[in-house]
Amino acid sequence: MLAYSLSHLADGVLLRNLAALVAQDRSTTASLLAHIAEVDARKLYLPAAHPSMYSYCVHELHLSEDAASKRIHAARAARELPAIFVAVADGRLHLSGLSLLAPHLTSESADELLAAAAHKTKREIEQLLAHRFPQPDLPGSCSASNMPRGMLRHSLRDNVMHPRRGRGLRRCPLRDSPCSSR
Repeated sequence: MLAYSLSHLADGVLLRNLAALVAQDRSTTASLLAHIAEVDARKLYLPAAHPSMYSYCVHELHLSEDAASKRIHAARAARELPAIFVAVADGRLHLSGLSLLAPHLTSESADELLAAAAHKTKREIEQLLAHRFPQPDLPGSCSASNMPRGMLRHSLRDNVMHPRRGRGLRRCPLRDSPCSSR
């Protein structure tokens, strides 16, 4: 318990220790990704009676579902492009950013994209990717904001499937609206 009580530390020492721990965590994360990538490639989860690396991470290593998915995804990308290990280890790239970048990384684009994403927040990386890889606009859709007042309450009440009675959707109050599909 004493190791977690830090009130006795001077401000400068506390800040130096924090920076050192963050650097250590980044290095450990890169090493963890390398281990996950190698275990995954060798399928060493199978002898441990797990059908997938995900199952192994969640049930054997007790990672959360999100942590397992993010690390496996990152490990597979880094195995293909080892510069990712270095970018994670030296703090230029975090796992959330890597999750966003991974689908766009190729051997041709990796150096440029990793450099462009260096030290960026998740939001900044999303903006970077939206600029470099624009997506077509989605077709318009209906939302509560463009429904007449009172219609939302009516539509929610009348257009739900009742689990006991087996009734399906009775009618669409937006049938004649400009955003309904015909």
